[in-house]
Amino acid sequence: MPATMRSPAWILAVGVWLIACVGAGPLAAADEPTKWEFEVVPYLWIFGASGTLEVRGRTAVVDTTVYDTLHLVFDGDALAAGGYFSAARGRWSVFVDAFGGYARDSVNEKVPTRFCTLCVAAKADLRNVFLDVALGYRLGEWSIAGRRRPVSLGVYAGTRYMHFGTELRPTASVVGGIQRSGYVSEVYDWADPMIGVRWEVPLLDRLSLDFRGDIGGFGVSSKLIWGLVAGIRWWLPWTPLSTQPWLAFGYRAIAFDREFGSSNDLELQVRGPTIGVGFAF
Repeated sequence: MPATMRSPAWILAVGVWLIACVGAGPLAAADEPTKWEFEVVPYLWIFGASGTLEVRGRTAVVDTTVYDTLHLVFDGDALAAGGYFSAARGRWSVFVDAFGGYARDSVNEKVPTRFCTLCVAAKADLRNVFLDVALGYRLGEWSIAGRRRPVSLGVYAGTRYMHFGTELRPTASVVGGIQRSGYVSEVYDWADPMIGVRWEVPLLDRLSLDFRGDIGGFGVSSKLIWGLVAGIRWWLPWTPLSTQPWLAFGYRAIAFDREFGSSNDLELQVRGPTIGVGFAF
């Protein structure tokens, strides 16, 4: 297994174990709220992808950048959006993080042969969905002098559902001659268990650092998965309709190694910047 899949997973595994030990210690947490608290965060995730796809023993390399994705968006060939929702009461919480996207790309090449020149074209429609659902437990909150928000620390467990759909329409023709076309489609979807840790640290009165990281799979569906969401929250000074809004800027990465049998394997990392606006109430 490549180091890119192994190292972050072991770091997160050790982190979850250490956090659980700390949470069981004698640290004094802040007073717990007794009312329901909600968070809603619509966001955009502009990501690239790297990894390998093995189909029937043949391996293809995947290497797209954030710039490639932006190029498709500006050309009207890609659309994606995500949303995060959480509900908390006391130490317990539940959250849902859903993201879906669609992209269309095309390739045109001329391939010279011994007898003629072939014109090869392909149009690909790609669809992907990432869905996290988890139950969380807050280990504690600790106040910092001069900060309105406390340091918070928690763990969570849940599942990550992933969907990848591909439609490929290849066309080949001899220059000025006969044309041949085809159609190929494939759908991959599965779910994996995951465990994780999350924390928030106030850097300034209205600026905080937020982190969520997890590992999972454990051979249930994938060999191994890991994911992280890290960023900053800039809390705005307004409270429209009794809500507390903020702007979020961050980075998200998801990686997985999944075997589908019959020499089919998908090992991929999806990562890139995020931007969103959140509301707490």
